[in-house]
Amino acid sequence: MYNFDGMMDRRRLNAIKATPQHTLQLDCIPLWIADMDFPAAKEIHNALMQRMNIPNYGYTLCTDSYYEAVTGWMQRRHAWDVKHDWVLTTPGVIPAMAFAVRSIVKPGEKVMIQPPVYPQFARMIQLNGAELVTNPLKLVNGRYEIDFEDFALKAQDPALKLCFLCNPHNPVGRVWSRDDLKRLADICLENDVIIFSDDIHHDFVYGPNPYIPIASLSEEVSQITITATAPSKTFSLASFKMGNIIIQNEALRKAYNVAINSVGCTSLDVGAIEATIAGYTYGEQWLQAVIQYLEQNNALIDSYIAAKMPMVKTVALEGTYLKWLDFRALGMNNSELESWSLTQAKVWLSEGYTFGVEGSGFKRLNMASSRSVIQEALERMERAIHALS
Repeated sequence: MYNFDGMMDRRRLNAIKATPQHTLQLDCIPLWIADMDFPAAKEIHNALMQRMNIPNYGYTLCTDSYYEAVTGWMQRRHAWDVKHDWVLTTPGVIPAMAFAVRSIVKPGEKVMIQPPVYPQFARMIQLNGAELVTNPLKLVNGRYEIDFEDFALKAQDPALKLCFLCNPHNPVGRVWSRDDLKRLADICLENDVIIFSDDIHHDFVYGPNPYIPIASLSEEVSQITITATAPSKTFSLASFKMGNIIIQNEALRKAYNVAINSVGCTSLDVGAIEATIAGYTYGEQWLQAVIQYLEQNNALIDSYIAAKMPMVKTVALEGTYLKWLDFRALGMNNSELESWSLTQAKVWLSEGYTFGVEGSGFKRLNMASSRSVIQEALERMERAIHALS
């Protein structure tokens, strides 16, 4: 029913993912930014075409049908009963991070992150006047874990007001367990730390690893949590500026809404509204097909690397469509590894060091592309590694 093997020439669409930013990226296979190459579901396309055929594109409200689509999805897919009134809209999860800092943290106060993690975490914290604190994840037998002793120690600092959680985690692919989430939440409750949970990849989970919204653990935890979601990753809609920010605590929600209004981000565009409604209402079958295809891509990557590039290590993937690869055994520094990837392997990946110093020697591969492209990228890397000996 769905064909994810075909390839669209995304350069002619000016896609950021496919457009080289400097000469070293020419002729490279682009598997870097978290943007799927798959065409969106026909139900979303049809809904957009139907609306765009009406030539009036003025300011548009998010009506009950919008909020019912959002809350219905969270109930059906994730067994989380979200009320309409808890949902605020933003033009994406990145600005949602900034609004969290602005609404909670005073200049000089602190926010904690868990690197290696999405680079915009640190950027939005620091650009909005807060001090950055890190609680690095621990890599144990090919799987990342939270360092709870370090987390608890740093949470005791009265200047720490906010913790940024990523679930599922980008780039390491962990889907945090109920025990992990409860332990983290208990520490935050004990120390009056608010949780901002970036759950934008929440619809991509594999095997026996359910996504659990940390706010769903209990009423008490929900009262200290801001949950950031969006259909953009789920349905290959990255160019639409959309975010649904779920906050049960009324006082926290009001303060957050003030931050949104302070920069004039008070509405979504009509395309984002229509795509959200259509995706959450009709896109579930398409998403299931995508997840099955991604599972096969992941299996291909694991088996190919184990058989033909054993010096490269894969990290167990529980969620996201982003594969975290360990190249440290090649013995290169970050600059050398980046140059090798672009000039020798001719594969354009996200550089691990951009996710924090803890990512040095790693790369992130976006596996949401056709299988033939993934196969070719693996073969190129294998040839480039053999050329080193």
